Amino acid sequence: MSKKTHNIQRVELASYDIPLHCPYCGECVYDSDPEKQAKLKPCQHTLFIAHDEGFEYRSSRFDQMMSIEGVADDDVELGDQGYDGFTERVCCPDSVKFATYIPAPSFFGAYFGFAPEP
Repeated sequence: MSKKTHNIQRVELASYDIPLHCPYCGECVYDSDPEKQAKLKPCQHTLFIAHDEGFEYRSSRFDQMMSIEGVADDDVELGDQGYDGFTERVCCPDSVKFATYIPAPSFFGAYFGFAPEP
């Protein structure tokens, strides 16, 4: 019998400036209210929050999954596909990643990963 894998599911969002809520508990983990500075507030289901220039948040669970415990953000070996490609390698049942991009000409990306509690 072959080993079953559970790669993270990917959802691309057309808007990058909307509040983002956890799909498991409903808490707002990112609020980009133009009247205020953008706020990150990871919940217990948040695996990671990253963008094309680095990680903003890494849970200990994510670090264990990716074998990067104790590795500084700048020392994580991302490979050729950057933070987007690295976070695509998460292997966890029912996990989901939301990818958002600032429109052309930038195409700057932000990535939010979630998983139910083990």
